[in-house]
Amino acid sequence: MKVSKMALLIGVLLITSSLFAGGFALTGVGSRATSMAGAFRGLADDGSAVYWNPAGLGFIETNSFDLGGTFILPGSSWKNTGTLTTTGECIPGYEHKEYEAKSILRSFPSGSIVYAQNPKLKLALGVFVPYGLGATWDAYQLPSELVTPLGNVPLSYADGFPKEELMSSLAIVDIHPTAAYQFNEQVSGGAGMSIYYSTIQLKTIDFNPGLGAGYQYAPITTDLNGGGIGFGMNFGLLFKANDVLSLGFSGKTPAKIELEGDAKVLLWKPDTSRLGGKSDIKADLNLPGDIGLGLSYKADENWVINMDYALTFWKAMKTIKVNFEEPVPQLGIVEKELDFLWENTHRVSLGTEYRSGANAYRCGIFWDQSPIPDETFSPTFPDINDKLSFNGGFGHDFGQWTLDLNMQYVAFSEREIKSQSFVDNNKNGVYNANSLSGNIGLTYKF
Repeated sequence: MKVSKMALLIGVLLITSSLFAGGFALTGVGSRATSMAGAFRGLADDGSAVYWNPAGLGFIETNSFDLGGTFILPGSSWKNTGTLTTTGECIPGYEHKEYEAKSILRSFPSGSIVYAQNPKLKLALGVFVPYGLGATWDAYQLPSELVTPLGNVPLSYADGFPKEELMSSLAIVDIHPTAAYQFNEQVSGGAGMSIYYSTIQLKTIDFNPGLGAGYQYAPITTDLNGGGIGFGMNFGLLFKANDVLSLGFSGKTPAKIELEGDAKVLLWKPDTSRLGGKSDIKADLNLPGDIGLGLSYKADENWVINMDYALTFWKAMKTIKVNFEEPVPQLGIVEKELDFLWENTHRVSLGTEYRSGANAYRCGIFWDQSPIPDETFSPTFPDINDKLSFNGGFGHDFGQWTLDLNMQYVAFSEREIKSQSFVDNNKNGVYNANSLSGNIGLTYKF
């Protein structure tokens, strides 16, 4: 077995999550900001500013506390078009048909508290999930026989093969203390620290073409669990040109999460025997930095229009080095540097909010690129392709309390892989995905 394939499986774990912004980022934080498609850097006037633009806190004059939650129902499909082997056939265990990922409702909580008593210096603490999600597939079935020119050869395997052989789940929690300072009536600056905690789970499958006639495509399963801690920061400036126009600039630094866990790796030979075992692993997950510019225009007393542009430096995901603390028994896997070749991406957002009495009505749209090239794409990546997000939301003030609701539908462009790379473990076929999500937020001002 080639080490590169197993390293790929572990690497896939580290980046599989998408989540429905580019790469594996979620689409944003805060029901109100998400309702406007994340076009919020130039406004940033509530607790979610700790994520979008910490400088916005400098102009907040009221203490606040908020809690919220995002609920996401993703959907993905892969229409297998074959040519997965050197002879142009499907790997035994796959069929020429459309597979669908298992739909699992996932939830991500968030919250913040803002202390705004000082007229110049404002403090806040946010807790949110900027990266998350995953995918679960039941696409592969152990074949009962192998078709050869000399006749059909019956196959038999050991018990215990996983039913859902492709599964990924990633959540990164950001504990985010933040401070902002209002320099004058027009300019504020802010910065925050990210304390990241990540949890990861992966089940996936690979194939080894080098075992000889009869079982050259024996499946290899990996069951991995792990987690780790990392640190980063974000920063921002907000300039209020006049009563109707404001400009915001913000960004976050790259960060590294040091992951530790264990991997159970088994090669399933069609003679009721298995090779492999369990080993502890370590790897570094590089989170991308980004920069963004936002504009907010107050069309009248009740109506605001926002625009936002962001550049995310996904090239940080160019390589991942995986270290095995002990060689996997019988397979001898020790370490591997793996190229992912991800590219930097652009995101453009447009959003608006209209207030009528105690009610607020919001909508927005954003376009976002996928950083993943065809040569390293895999069914375990939920970020199928470039995407459009359609957002709408509603808010109502109950005195000191405010309730905000948001719905979001993300439509991905179809992707077709026509010439797969066996080493990179991607597969020919047509891929489609979408997601439906909702968000609820409750804010108390005091």
